[in-house]
Amino acid sequence: MTRLVAGIVGLLLVIVIPQVRAQMQIGDNLQMKAGGLLTVGYQGDYGDDIQSSHGLNFGLNGTVSGSYYNPDFLSFDFTPYYNQSQANSNFQSLTGASGFTGTANLFTGSHFPGSVSYRDDYNSTGTFGLAGQPDFTTHGHGQGFGIGWSALVPGLPTLSTSYSQGSGSGTVYGTDQETGSDTKLFNVRSSYAIEGFRLNGFYDHNTLHSTYPEFLAGEQESVSDTTGHDFGFGANRNLPINGSFYVNYTRSEATTDFQGQADNTTNYTTSTETSGATIRPLQKLSLFANESYTDNLSGYFNQNLINTGTVQTPFNFGSGSRSFTVGGGATYQFTNYLSTQAQATYYDQYYFDKSYTGTYITGTVNYARRLFDMFTFSAGVVEESNGQGSNSVGFIGNMNYFRRIKGWETSGSFSYAQNVQSILVTYTSSYYNYSARLHRRFGHGLAWIASFNGSHSGLTNQPGSNNDSKSYSTSFSMRRFTLTGNYTQASGNSILTNAGLVPLPPTPGVPASDLIIYNGDSYGGGLSATPLRRLTLSATYSRALSNTLSNTTNSHNNTEIFNAQMQYHLRRIGLLGGFTRFTQSISAGGVPPGTANSYFIGVSRWFDFF
Repeated sequence: MTRLVAGIVGLLLVIVIPQVRAQMQIGDNLQMKAGGLLTVGYQGDYGDDIQSSHGLNFGLNGTVSGSYYNPDFLSFDFTPYYNQSQANSNFQSLTGASGFTGTANLFTGSHFPGSVSYRDDYNSTGTFGLAGQPDFTTHGHGQGFGIGWSALVPGLPTLSTSYSQGSGSGTVYGTDQETGSDTKLFNVRSSYAIEGFRLNGFYDHNTLHSTYPEFLAGEQESVSDTTGHDFGFGANRNLPINGSFYVNYTRSEATTDFQGQADNTTNYTTSTETSGATIRPLQKLSLFANESYTDNLSGYFNQNLINTGTVQTPFNFGSGSRSFTVGGGATYQFTNYLSTQAQATYYDQYYFDKSYTGTYITGTVNYARRLFDMFTFSAGVVEESNGQGSNSVGFIGNMNYFRRIKGWETSGSFSYAQNVQSILVTYTSSYYNYSARLHRRFGHGLAWIASFNGSHSGLTNQPGSNNDSKSYSTSFSMRRFTLTGNYTQASGNSILTNAGLVPLPPTPGVPASDLIIYNGDSYGGGLSATPLRRLTLSATYSRALSNTLSNTTNSHNNTEIFNAQMQYHLRRIGLLGGFTRFTQSISAGGVPPGTANSYFIGVSRWFDFF
């Protein structure tokens, strides 16, 4: 009865209360303004993984902003939202999501600006990534905090420092398993210009605690803890003869403790140095040279993956792995649309307990003007010698196409590479990417678009290293309606991170036990229409079917979402209705499919509170 009375009162407030169009000033220095979209209506939620409820309910999506004394002294923004589980909600939450975000900026008009931010999300809907396909859906809780400060005094080195921490946890629908992460990051940045040199330096320290669901990690819950830091500095300067040079140095250290199928602790220290220079002695001629050195190949490539939350250190090139490369080349511009480039690179590497050397020589021609009024292209040849008695020739090619044919707009692209260098001198990779698009405008405002994209990549003569993807989409549109459809297919190798499965580029040195093979198909479509002015109707449907295979677990997965909405706006008042049905099943989860439904019909109105 209480909820019924509150709902009726809220409905009256939405419709009757007039707007207040003013900024509130408190005292002599504090200025504020606030507004929000207030929604009142009948709502229902029911499903396998949520508690069923129905009745009159409130929803709010608000904003509060202001300043004290002067916006350059202190300004702030605060965005609260409450009970955004309605099917019409911009948050698209299947549960009663509530929370807020807030940011305050201090001394932005001075040489010492700072900021503070905080967010908290309750009972929110989230995602857990599935490589090449729509993500798994989760529900849980997350929060975060951040603070930053800078010293920007003219004539002195700049200094910026920040600290942030965040945490989140959620249960994957269709399982009783949780995913979660807890991160902390501290960093310092500085830059300075003196005598034509531009100098910079940095320091980062981070910790990451991650929990992974069993259906991907293995037979039991997996937990990883990573602690690391890195620092570095660099310099660059302009040179005579229209040139410039740069030099950078970075040192990284990290330790990862993993508890899953077996306890595993890894740690590494990596130093990396790079430098290079360019000059342009002639208007059409440019010369360049560069070199790089890494004293730990495994750590170098692990650093990027650990930053994304990888469960273990997947790259292992053996003890003492290292790499040194040096090279140079020239670019010549014959005309505005025709240019060529030649480049040579020498490799000296040690990995898998052996030393390797090699040389790559590349020649490329670029033609930027449309040939036959249809094509632009670039093509190149790569000659490779790895110092082990193996020599090969590779090819690189890119072509773009565009043509109008009696009202039809046709376009496409194709890229191809064979036997090009990978991260290790004794391995070469190949790939091709292609796309096509067709567009036609008919009478009465009708238009049709169809497109296709595909890609393939892998190590040459290395079975099982390929990643493939294809996607198709189409749409019909008129003045008052739009119809869309899509289909996606993907397969390949991935690794597990705190954000889900991340596709792994074709790379040797990754233990098979760390790989998760994925393949899947997804399809869907949508319809939106405006049959009357101010009235909008829309509906979307999507379904993803996938398989994931790890060292110990094979899972068949299905995610299905249907959403329908109706909105009618009269000035600031809106009539709203919507329905969402969501189903997700994960065979390795060991529980029945998870289903959630949400429906809503009601009234909304925007208020300028002050």
